[in-house]
Amino acid sequence: MLTLPPALHRLAESLKAEGVKLYAVGGCVRDALLNRPVHDIDLCSRLRPDGLMEKAKSLGIDARIVQPVLGTVLLTVDGKAYEHTTFRTESYGTGGAHTPDTVSFSDSPEIDAFRRDFSVNALYESVSDGTLVDPTGGLDDLNRRVLRTTTADPAVILRDDGLRILRLVRFKAALDFTIDPATWQAAKANARLLGDVAWERKREELDRILTGPRVFDALCMLRDVGALAYVLPECTACDGMAQRQDHHKYDVLTHMFHACENTPDELACRLIGLLHDVGKPAAKQRDGNLYAHDVLGEQIVRNMLERLRYPNALIERVCEAIRSHMFDLNEEASEATIRKRFALMGRARTEDLIMIREADVRGSGYKPEYVAERWRRIYRQMQEEHAPFSEIELCVTGSDIMSELGLSAGEQIGRIKRQLLLHCAVHPGDNRPDVLRKRMHDYG
Repeated sequence: MLTLPPALHRLAESLKAEGVKLYAVGGCVRDALLNRPVHDIDLCSRLRPDGLMEKAKSLGIDARIVQPVLGTVLLTVDGKAYEHTTFRTESYGTGGAHTPDTVSFSDSPEIDAFRRDFSVNALYESVSDGTLVDPTGGLDDLNRRVLRTTTADPAVILRDDGLRILRLVRFKAALDFTIDPATWQAAKANARLLGDVAWERKREELDRILTGPRVFDALCMLRDVGALAYVLPECTACDGMAQRQDHHKYDVLTHMFHACENTPDELACRLIGLLHDVGKPAAKQRDGNLYAHDVLGEQIVRNMLERLRYPNALIERVCEAIRSHMFDLNEEASEATIRKRFALMGRARTEDLIMIREADVRGSGYKPEYVAERWRRIYRQMQEEHAPFSEIELCVTGSDIMSELGLSAGEQIGRIKRQLLLHCAVHPGDNRPDVLRKRMHDYG
């Protein structure tokens, strides 16, 4: 039985006295039955929004209507939000954008259940006594560990919202369930409906897939079901593109999936791993080789992430790592060159660079001995020696430079500070005011 705050139990008992049952529904019930952590808890009943608002406020529960057409009321208890929706039915036109033509409120979970996506997400648990209502056979599917739509014809529920195809992939990876064959075939047949779904909605599902478990399997499912072309279309050109077998066991797309799998489960890291080689088809087409794929890939990835409406800071972080990921590929750079590069990139970007190099190597399908050990050693030494990783960490300021050299503010001051940073990256012990004042004159 779900654990809910006392205020919601009081609400359930008050509604019960008036002949209304309050239920928890969806993923929270599913996860509780699987002994998985429960996060968001959704509630539902036959009560219309105004009636629920009135009852909740009479019990001191903060409530506000957030989607009147869909009957959604947001309840806030002890600082945590709970969404309540009125039982309803919906009808949709053509396309997969999930915009219902009509919405009608209903009075029973048995009707409400068949608008939901998958049977394991259509389980209702009474808040009052914990009894289950299972209109679509979800409990049996849960026990069999099967994902199946609530409708007998899977195409009906998938056509209502193309995004459910991405949710199918996400639940398969997260729960490690099998997919009902008819549901999988319907998903493949309707993947084109993802073209009608807003990019922001697709991004939200993609984020959950990338940061969830079994990310390699999930990415393969996106490709196999035909969804990749509508979420990350530029990646499809990498599918089947052969690489040198002495360096890569896999084609470009499969390699990118493996590299993604070998990054930490942080969104930016997963995006860097997934997209780092997306410029290879463009480089091959333009130059007949892959040498410029990092530079071309940066612009391709920037366009992809902007289209998906990612924040600018994340876009810059991912693009910088992709632009830099071929640095010192053959281990020919001197230690001084590497130190300078790390100082200019800063700590966070240096760690991204080391991370993608290791993921790139591990994702090749081979197990070479070298996995950025040299970079890690140099980076560790720089930290132990307190080498500066930004101009702010220098022991002199722009004002100090202007005073020492008799210069006015301008680009020359920035150039001098950059030279001082590069010097101290190689010679951390020189990051002292007296030494840096002498070096200023050389650079000035």
